[in-house]
Amino acid sequence: MYIKRNSSGKIIGVSETQSDAFPEVANERSEEFLNYVKCEACKATVTASALQTTDTELVRVLEDVIDLLTQKGLIQFTDLPKAAQQKLLTRQTLRENHRSLNLIGDDDDEENTLRFL
Repeated sequence: MYIKRNSSGKIIGVSETQSDAFPEVANERSEEFLNYVKCEACKATVTASALQTTDTELVRVLEDVIDLLTQKGLIQFTDLPKAAQQKLLTRQTLRENHRSLNLIGDDDDEENTLRFL
């Protein structure tokens, strides 16, 4: 492993291959190196989690946009590829099943949820 340092001498990058950008052989057992790798792994985990959360939110937005476009007659549901139709129908069924089991409900589905007070 090879490392790149900033002007302060802090590790700012790691590479498996030596190059002009990564000239220094890494001491892979050094505390500095291990802390850098650990920090980068944490950043990757946080980023992956954030992407997953926003992906889930974006899926719901796309479903709502498709529903709106079909309701307004701008597209037909059958205009969508068969695979997309099947996925949307599956998600719609899952949401309806969840809604029927959900006694408290989500803010998005408040009007369609039975509430027991």
